[in-house]
Amino acid sequence: MSYLLLKIRYAFSVQRVPNGTHLIVGLGNPGNIYENTRHNAGQQFVKHLAKEFGIKMSDGSNGSIGSFQHIIVFNPLSFMNSSGHAIKKIADKANIQTSNIIIVHDDLENLPGRCKIKQGGSAEGHNGLKSIIQYMDDKFIRLKIGIGRPNSKDPAIVSDYVMSKLDYEPSQQAFKQGIMLARQLFKF
Repeated sequence: MSYLLLKIRYAFSVQRVPNGTHLIVGLGNPGNIYENTRHNAGQQFVKHLAKEFGIKMSDGSNGSIGSFQHIIVFNPLSFMNSSGHAIKKIADKANIQTSNIIIVHDDLENLPGRCKIKQGGSAEGHNGLKSIIQYMDDKFIRLKIGIGRPNSKDPAIVSDYVMSKLDYEPSQQAFKQGIMLARQLFKF
């Protein structure tokens, strides 16, 4: 059985997404300097998803937003580490349960080209997730886009690494896997 099929089966065994409107959020930082960095893998995923499904994204005061079927896609305009407030505003306005939200973010612990899905739990040191948990609960689904980890745990080296350019081929592979997982979970 393929690695991706095993991941999809695992996702279904731990999560049954309730009916209703769903929200897919890409974490990242605003501005051209961050545009194609590893740290913005979440926002790049949402842009890829929008392009794949022909979703027109409109810029609003909180970020870039679009919708199709029963899905809202959103890239916050705020910096990742303070994105919880903007995400909560969108979820409250559209009356979306926390368990119907996928937060897409970069993951140092996962190899480039891979993605992993998880529901609930701690922020695992990710400041963007900490912000979301502060404003909401931790029951949202996380779609972790693997970016790999540098050979050092020195914070300065890790920071430089996550702010470096996202590798095109592995990221496209992870985005395709992520779209398959999201489609299975949210049935679109």
